Amino acid sequence: SITINKPQMRAALLLLATHTAAAATLQPTVKPALAQNHKLQLAPDPVATIVTLRGGASLGPITPTVGAWLQVVLEAYFLALMSGNLKFLPALPFMGGDPYAKYGWTETASTKPLQTQFAGAIGYLLSITFAATYWGDAAAHVNVCRGSMLAWLVCGGVFFGQLAKGTTKFTEGNVMCVVLPLLFAYLGFA
Repeated sequence: SITINKPQMRAALLLLATHTAAAATLQPTVKPALAQNHKLQLAPDPVATIVTLRGGASLGPITPTVGAWLQVVLEAYFLALMSGNLKFLPALPFMGGDPYAKYGWTETASTKPLQTQFAGAIGYLLSITFAATYWGDAAAHVNVCRGSMLAWLVCGGVFFGQLAKGTTKFTEGNVMCVVLPLLFAYLGFA
């Protein structure tokens, strides 16, 4: 049989207590693989390279945030114009007027629902752009500028396609589809 006297018991308990306390407070000294391998340390982190925010350049006082709000205002203008709410203004570029007269469309019973769908699509785009601009951060504003660049490039494609066919009328969209993709590309990607 094993006999343990009181001083040995105290020493064993003290050793156990100090070892347990030390184990609870000390961090392990095991190094991760990245810290042990110098070749891995020299390699760039591919995820960080992909996730890094690119863009966000300013053009004087025009920042991506200002550009995002500019796009919201332009979408609101075109929603009002295409839905016929600016008929009280003259049909001049950057003004208003009847969209049928301004764009050379023919107003019939079959084209009225198309006008409503067109205005609804612009309203839908406006709601998304407004939400990303109002509730978004700087990265969201950069992405709004990127998306706006693509949207205006599509408008430019439509305009230049109509110009090639000889079926276009000069409106504010013709100037915007050339200037705005350049502005939004700079704000979104530079």
